[in-house]
Amino acid sequence: MPLPACISRRSTGSIRTAFALFLSLSLSAAFAQAPDAALYGQGEKLFKGNCASCHKVDVKMTGPALKGAKAKWEGKGDIYAWVQNSQAYLKTGNEMAVKIWDQYKPTVMTPVALSKEEIDAVFYYVENWAPPVAKTEVKGHVGPVDEGSNSWLWLVILALLFLVVGLSLGGVKRSLASAVSEAEGKGPLPETTRMQRFRAWAWEHKVFMSFVGLFITVWVILALWDAAWVVGVYGGDEVPHYKPEQPILFNHTLHAGKADQGNLNINCQYCHSSAEKSKHAGIPSLNVCMNCHKAVSAGRTPEGTAEIAKIYAHIGWDPDKGQYTGKEEPVRWVKVHNLPDHAFFNHSTHVAVGKLECQECHGPIDQQMDVAEQWSPLTMGWCINCHNVKEVKMDGNGYYDEVMARLEGDTVLGHRELKQYLEDGKITVKELGGWECAKCHY
Repeated sequence: MPLPACISRRSTGSIRTAFALFLSLSLSAAFAQAPDAALYGQGEKLFKGNCASCHKVDVKMTGPALKGAKAKWEGKGDIYAWVQNSQAYLKTGNEMAVKIWDQYKPTVMTPVALSKEEIDAVFYYVENWAPPVAKTEVKGHVGPVDEGSNSWLWLVILALLFLVVGLSLGGVKRSLASAVSEAEGKGPLPETTRMQRFRAWAWEHKVFMSFVGLFITVWVILALWDAAWVVGVYGGDEVPHYKPEQPILFNHTLHAGKADQGNLNINCQYCHSSAEKSKHAGIPSLNVCMNCHKAVSAGRTPEGTAEIAKIYAHIGWDPDKGQYTGKEEPVRWVKVHNLPDHAFFNHSTHVAVGKLECQECHGPIDQQMDVAEQWSPLTMGWCINCHNVKEVKMDGNGYYDEVMARLEGDTVLGHRELKQYLEDGKITVKELGGWECAKCHY
């Protein structure tokens, strides 16, 4: 049976609409394809090799941000000539070139040996670049909720319920006993306090109460013993990490984190330059910060820009005039890692000789620390355990050449005693004297 004309027209219109929508989505998906990977990769390589020292893609650095630059030059001059030799092109009097020079002088963009095709590749990379998506770090527990954290609360609630029920039943039992006593002509039970009745009951059940008393005593002793182990401990798994508020919120993850995660990947020793040469790692002066922040005045977030402004205020830098004002104020940093005065620790021994990475003691400071915190407990037991299991990196370490000569020699006195350390194919810090008291308490 044929459909009515109106229905047929509606069906045909719906089909046409669906087809048009499908075609539109298909074309949109086609035009929204990922950028040419080969051209993008070439542009990225050329950008990092020729431009990245002065330019960022999306924010002002020593020079302007490059994203959108090609569009700004459209119809206003020869951007290829400008990139290849800015000073030569400036002499032509081009209005766009003069405007950029007036804004950024006396900074000079040096000539760049790039062809037009290579410059196009750089701008292709710049226009298709997108900031990496930061990984969301959930502070605290990650994963299924640990119901054990609420176990004590439920135990207390149950204990209170049992206590209420027990007191109620005790009152009912006493009332019934008093009624029975009166029915038997003995008169009501004498009035006593709850504590008197409890003492009487405990005396009648001496064995049971002895076990209860022993259990409580042992539990209190163990609880005090566990609490004593974490007195003065500010890191590790047992206590909250010490994370004081600092006058300037320096984001370690942003500065030291991996480049492929959108961070700057600055080596720790660029700021803490004395870690490899001295007992102390040192706190960098603001002059070190200004090596970059003379050019970088804007953070990735408004909060970051505000923290950079604090650096300028402390060191006395006027970003608008590009000069120092002479008005300085010291930054009162709060010390995070503190060792007892009777304990000796040398950074250079662990960094230069032991070849340890900073993260082994300071934790994932390059991954999840917006503000520095004490990650490890830094207790004597923690250090001793590390010395017990940590294998010394002997190969290519000139510091241990003499030790290796003694271990491998046949004529050196005591070589037999030393050679026993090589039986398992490795040497730990303990085997080289890392457990001697005078190593840390001289």
